[in-house]
Amino acid sequence: MKETLPFFVLTLDERVDLYADVLAITGKPSSADRVEAANLKRVVFEGVKAAIKQGIPPSNIAIWADRDLGESVLLRAKAMSIATSASPGSGLGTVQDLFVDYIGIHLSFNPDSPPNTRQQFLKQLKVLSSNNEKGSIPLIIELDNTPTAAQIDTFGNSMKARANLLVKSIQQFQDVGVDSAFWAFDPQGIESSTATLAAQAHIDGRPTRVLLSASDDFQNRNSNQLTANEKHITQLAARTHGIDGLLIGPGAYYHQLVEFTQKTIGRDEAIGSIANHLISMSKLFEESRATSAVF
Repeated sequence: MKETLPFFVLTLDERVDLYADVLAITGKPSSADRVEAANLKRVVFEGVKAAIKQGIPPSNIAIWADRDLGESVLLRAKAMSIATSASPGSGLGTVQDLFVDYIGIHLSFNPDSPPNTRQQFLKQLKVLSSNNEKGSIPLIIELDNTPTAAQIDTFGNSMKARANLLVKSIQQFQDVGVDSAFWAFDPQGIESSTATLAAQAHIDGRPTRVLLSASDDFQNRNSNQLTANEKHITQLAARTHGIDGLLIGPGAYYHQLVEFTQKTIGRDEAIGSIANHLISMSKLFEESRATSAVF
């Protein structure tokens, strides 16, 4: 049987605007606002530490954070031998200064876009990938696309178009020599194509990991418990050959941070709730994989 422990990448980057979405701050943040926002990211990190104390191996977790507010989290994670990732938005040199283990890229790519634009983009990504090899900083690529009307017509509906374009995108990256340490994608609506995407990522025995994106819907939840969608994606990841774990979004901590900011709960309760969320996903993954006929 394949190893049941999932690999988690927890996203603490800019996909949540802590100032506007959690602290309800409008306008330019003050120095005090920045301190408070950075502290919220440390609350999430404390939740990760609590989950590790409850049994999630630190070797099975990576934290993807931004440098602006997440630098202290990245440094603390590094000190605990937890893998780290940062986006290259401030330049490769900036990321290298943080000594992160991975460079995280969240991109939307259409493999049928105009050749000149597409080839230029692939060339830039190849340069980044090559630099990473020299600097020993592999990639995490979170991939998505938005099919055009013509592509939807070709494949019959938007979900079939999206699935086919994701497979084609990974293939084009691989053809130009861009190999990612992790591929991640949202499986919603394309569940039947999940195994095909994983197979493409691993083609020719490539040593990569494939993650399914979960916990992306963070503003429409009113509970700290796993949502039906989180359970569905976690079980799908566990039962699909070639899927190694989850890219966990803000849904795992957003609600807790809002309650903590509003003083509905204390810091320790927020930390415990975040840890419980991660533990619940890990246990569900392990249970689902252990009972799957695929493994």
